[in-house]
Amino acid sequence: MISDITSVFNRKTVDVPVMAVTGGKGGTGKTTVAVNLAAALGMKGYRVLLVDADVDSPTAAIVLGVRPQLIQQVEAFVPTIVEAECGECGKCAEACRAHALIQIPGRKPMFFDDLCSGCEACRLACPLRAIERGSKVIGFVHRAVRDNVSYIGGELKPNETRSAQVVAATKDAAFSYAGRDSCDVMIVDTPPGTHCNVVHSLRAADLALAVTEPTPLGTYDLSLILKLASILGIPCKVVVNRADMPGHDNDAVADVARSSKSEVIADIPVDRALFESYSAGEPLVTAHPDSLAARSIMKLTELLIQQLMR
Repeated sequence: MISDITSVFNRKTVDVPVMAVTGGKGGTGKTTVAVNLAAALGMKGYRVLLVDADVDSPTAAIVLGVRPQLIQQVEAFVPTIVEAECGECGKCAEACRAHALIQIPGRKPMFFDDLCSGCEACRLACPLRAIERGSKVIGFVHRAVRDNVSYIGGELKPNETRSAQVVAATKDAAFSYAGRDSCDVMIVDTPPGTHCNVVHSLRAADLALAVTEPTPLGTYDLSLILKLASILGIPCKVVVNRADMPGHDNDAVADVARSSKSEVIADIPVDRALFESYSAGEPLVTAHPDSLAARSIMKLTELLIQQLMR
C-alpha cells in the first residue's frame, strides 16, 4: 500500500528535475540555501524556477532581492445555505467533521467560517440541495524574475488557516510554468517541519536536501525529516549549515544521516558575509562570491549539477 501511495505522490508532471530544500525545524538556513543554490545555478547559465512553498512565512523573494507581482488568487469552498430551501434536518452538520456547521433544533444551521476545511461534505450530504458552492480568497500566488531565476511563491492570507490549499495551488502554478519549457530545474523551498504542508511541497521531488544545524535540536529534527522523505520515497541528502558554530556536534549529524541511509554532502560555515547579504537583499553568491559560505554553496552547486542535472 505504501509503495502505491508513493508512486502516485511522486508521479512527474514536468520533465525537469525537481529538488526540494527542506528541514525538520525552522531557522536552520533552509531558505538561504534554496535561494543561493538557485542563484548559483542561474550564474552557470541554467534557467531556474525557484518556488517558495512556505506560504505561512514566505521570505525567499526577500533573500533573492525581488518584488514579486500577484498572478493568482487562491480560493476555497465555503457553503452558502439557501435558507428558503433548508429543511433544518441537520444532515449537513452531521457530515461536517470540522464542526464548522452546527444545527440547533428549530433553527437554520449556524456556520463558523474559521473552522471550515473546505471539504464540501455538507453540500453533498444535504438531501434538499439547500447548500450551494460559495468561495472566498484564502491566499495568493506571486511571480518575479531575476536574471536566470524565475520566482513563484505562495502566501497565505492573514487570519486564514487553510495553508495546505495555498501550498498545493503554488505547486500547481509552478508545474504549469515549468511545463511550458520555461526552466531547466525547479527548486522548492518547503515549510519547516514534517506536517501536511511539507508533504504537499515535496510532491514530485526527485531529490530533497535536508538543511540542519549541528545541535541536539537540529539532529533530532533531522531524523524526523529524513524519516518523512523515506516514507515518501524521495532520496534525501544532508546539508549542515553553521557547521563550525560554537559547541557544534557534526559527528552526531553524520550518525543520524547514516542511520537513515543518507549522507552529509555539504558543510556551510558561519560567515559574516551572509548577514551582510541579508541586509542588502542580495543572494550571498552574487554579493560576496569569494566568501567562505559562498564557496561552500558553489561547491554544493557543482555536486548537484552532477547528481540532479545529468
